Amino acid sequence: MLGLCQRAGKLVSGDLAAEQALRRRRGHLVLIAADASERTQSKFAHLAAQAGAPCYVVGTRADLGGAIGKAGRAVVVVQSRDFARGILGILRREGVAPVTGRG
Repeated sequence: MLGLCQRAGKLVSGDLAAEQALRRRRGHLVLIAADASERTQSKFAHLAAQAGAPCYVVGTRADLGGAIGKAGRAVVVVQSRDFARGILGILRREGVAPVTGRG
């Protein structure tokens, strides 16, 4: 589903683009790689909370990058409500718990 979102132009990845999207309140879902640094995880959990976007730690950098056809990515931000809703449904069915804002 992330690949479709990327191809539709409704996903940004990487620290700078993700931070800009969240600061502009354009993110509807934040996914952070489990192997991202604690600082990165904390920063994006906090930005997601400020933006009112759900935030989850999932997979690895390689997993996130591979899902969107790019090199490893520490964070991706879904910018479409519909794609976010679909991905959230999958995460909930899998029992993945959201991250609360820290930092």
